[in-house]
Amino acid sequence: ALEEMDPDELEALLREARPERAAALIAAMEPDEAVDALRDLSDDERAVILLNMEAAKAGELSALLSYPEREAGGFMTTTLVQARPDSTIGDVKRAVAALAGHREEIDAVVICSPDGQLVADLPLFDLVTHADDAVVSDVLAADEAPEPLTVPPDASVADVADQLVRTRHSSLLVVSEDGQPLGRILADDVLDALLPE
Repeated sequence: ALEEMDPDELEALLREARPERAAALIAAMEPDEAVDALRDLSDDERAVILLNMEAAKAGELSALLSYPEREAGGFMTTTLVQARPDSTIGDVKRAVAALAGHREEIDAVVICSPDGQLVADLPLFDLVTHADDAVVSDVLAADEAPEPLTVPPDASVADVADQLVRTRHSSLLVVSEDGQPLGRILADDVLDALLPE
């Protein structure tokens, strides 16, 4: 409900709430939506809320706030399901199920090598069309998975939108210089970033 509120109403709610309550509300939101809400507050208000939040969550949101708002890192979500090539499809399904509360943020599973390098972006469709005992690497080989669609964190909103329109993908991954996944941008995130409030 918080994520669907009018930004002005959400801002007023956060300002009127006790800092610990405002921190709990922000922490319950999807990371990209939480960052949008925090950006609407003053630096002092934002700092107080982050101080009243669990350290790990505050660190995650502070990292996202460090990216400019109109660049990929500024509107990506960091909620990712990750698996390795030697994972079974059953393992991956369980990892997806564990994040059921984030169903609107997850349309694929990030496959990474043991050292964290991006290998593939496995669509959820492949999870339901393969047996639980199948191994991810075999699924990727059999389906001839295309290269994952990626952008750097400093990609502009226009560049992200162009890639999604050109490839007809519903999302893409934001990756660091060394090829490690940082987050995901869904088509609706691009619409939010492009359309005026």
